[in-house]
Amino acid sequence: MSVSLQPTCIVVPPLAPEVREALKARFNQATDSETRLRYQMVWISSEQGLSTWQIAALVLRSHDVVLRVIKRFLANGLEAVPRRRPPGRPRRISAEWESELLRVVELDPHTVGVQSANWTTQLLADYLKAKTDIAVDQETTRRHLHRLGYVCKRPNWTVQHKANERPDYEGKGCGWKSS
Repeated sequence: MSVSLQPTCIVVPPLAPEVREALKARFNQATDSETRLRYQMVWISSEQGLSTWQIAALVLRSHDVVLRVIKRFLANGLEAVPRRRPPGRPRRISAEWESELLRVVELDPHTVGVQSANWTTQLLADYLKAKTDIAVDQETTRRHLHRLGYVCKRPNWTVQHKANERPDYEGKGCGWKSS
């Protein structure tokens, strides 16, 4: 009695012309290489009639990955083919925290009761914890600032742009006035 170690394979039947064109369009529009490869797996299975084991050898992915992609396609169509990111941890940051960050990052820290000349990511994290009751570390604050278009840099010990707005500003030089 012989026992096969390979489970039965699934092959995608020939596709209808409109599904074939949609598959081709999605393959060409995909920007993620893994998603393109997954569309290609479906294409190879349908057009060439290869088994999931043969496709796995061609595309250098495990049989399990190819089988999962083909099963998803057969169950839910083209929408199920692209690679999905795992859900990960739930987000701890609320919309209130983010809107408060956007509001105060442009303000002088003194206006909200923080005794500092400049904001640091740690000062922002501490202020936002007190204000919204959501505690995050300074790296999380930095990442959110970066995502919102802000860049954290070392302090520039002059406030040149504010000084230039004042017509009576003479600079720090001895008797020298900037023009």
